[in-house]
Amino acid sequence: MEQESNTLFDRQKGYWFRGIAIVMVIASHYAEWWAWFLPTAGRAEEFREALSKLGVYGVNIFFLFSGYGLTKAAERKEIDGNFISRRIQSVYIPYLVIIGVIQILSGGFGSFSGFVRFLCGNDYWFMVVIFLFYIGFVLIWQALKNSHLRVLIFLLYTFAVIQVLYDKNMQSFWYVSNLAFALGIIMATYETGCRRVPSIARILLIPLLLAFTIYYELYMDKSGMTPEQILHLQMLNTVLWTTQIACIASLIPWHGPVFGALGKRSLHLYLVHTFVFMKCVNTFNCSIPLRYVIAAVATVITAVLCELLITRLIKLISDRRKL
Repeated sequence: MEQESNTLFDRQKGYWFRGIAIVMVIASHYAEWWAWFLPTAGRAEEFREALSKLGVYGVNIFFLFSGYGLTKAAERKEIDGNFISRRIQSVYIPYLVIIGVIQILSGGFGSFSGFVRFLCGNDYWFMVVIFLFYIGFVLIWQALKNSHLRVLIFLLYTFAVIQVLYDKNMQSFWYVSNLAFALGIIMATYETGCRRVPSIARILLIPLLLAFTIYYELYMDKSGMTPEQILHLQMLNTVLWTTQIACIASLIPWHGPVFGALGKRSLHLYLVHTFVFMKCVNTFNCSIPLRYVIAAVATVITAVLCELLITRLIKLISDRRKL
């Protein structure tokens, strides 16, 4: 499927990049968990640490295409009950079903407050942030009609969310990627202008932005910086990395089926991968690398089954409501 002439990224390309993003996130978690089983040193430890940093960059990609896709969907159809219902079905229902089952298999919710935390997604930071963005988006787009004002207010809302999470001393991954969602909204809103940027300019921009990311991760000395300065640098890195991905995505004319298939199930993969990994590595007695392979395959199979079952469940409920 070729990219539509009036869009920066078609839906299939969005799935493809989401597939890359979820692989980066899972690889980063696998790298962190590797140290639980086998000690590493020297170059092996450097490689493990490098892999563990992929997660933030993967989340940046996911937020970019989520913000872009949400805005394009709002442009196509009015934000009404059906619009909100589709978002609930695609994000909240999979979360409730998958994490609900995992909680029950792990011993239940423990208390009413634990059940409330589950409903709010409190133990899954990514879900909390997505909920905040979706709620903010719907409220702002309903309250305001001017596209420029919508973007401005959402950007201020994003900075407010970042500040609140930072002030609550949440870990950095709660907020360092959040600007990528707002950038996706900006690119969708000002898509015509973005597409007018010459291809050669976008091509030349990519290595410059990549150079900053490499410098930021490998060579920048952050030891003497204040927490606020580090936060500002992290946010700048998010903006530059996300812009780089947008340039790449707007230029390439192709997308592959494997990452596309993973991208369609990226939320399901995210929700199941930790539970499946722990079950696999603690159940099988083979070598550690083989356990990781088994966990990865089992994660994909579980995610596909969950998607099929949840889709079927939603369809049954929808059919019953129509009767």
